[in-house]
Amino acid sequence: MTNEELILKAASAINPKQLKNGLVGDVGCALLAGNGKIYTGVCVGIDSNGYCAERVAIGKMITDGSEYVIKKIVATWKDEEGYLYVIPPCGHCRQMIKETDEKNLETEVILDKDKIEKLKDLLPYHDWWKKQD
Repeated sequence: MTNEELILKAASAINPKQLKNGLVGDVGCALLAGNGKIYTGVCVGIDSNGYCAERVAIGKMITDGSEYVIKKIVATWKDEEGYLYVIPPCGHCRQMIKETDEKNLETEVILDKDKIEKLKDLLPYHDWWKKQD
């Protein structure tokens, strides 16, 4: 699957709705799992708790029960005029990707149709534990 195809899949998940306590569905995510399946998710931004679209998509993958490795992941957002943006995962999402499976340090994080970064490069000190004397 190309980056552009996965970006469009993430964009197709976007379905914003204003609730009493927050906006939901305005960010969409798509991930390509190690088993070849695609999982999507949307953000749930409500006052009491919030979940990023990446975390929802990862939760679906885990619930499916057959895979924990993520080959590629992308999150998207549309502005009021309908322009599509690719957005990088926040720190919580980066950490969740890593902790879901250590192999996910090799996950390709799509930043644009022509730009990816490995998760390990977005978590530069992920293995830095320095004992203090």
